[in-house]
Amino acid sequence: MNKPAPQPRPDTCTCSRPWAELITVIEGRRLAARPAESLGPAAALYQARCASCGATYQGPWRLVPGQTRAA
Repeated sequence: MNKPAPQPRPDTCTCSRPWAELITVIEGRRLAARPAESLGPAAALYQARCASCGATYQGPWRLVPGQTRAA
């Protein structure tokens, strides 16, 4: 059986409140992110996406403080 081709993620957030909740996945863990005025360290290596529609966030972002990244 052939798997259906994955649907491309949108380039623009289509939610009623655009970019209201951002997430990123680091080492298999979903972490909350937020828009920022400058890139955070994680933004140099990972992408942030809208948690609802999956659109890739193109602006600078940082991780929300206080999250544990250890497994």
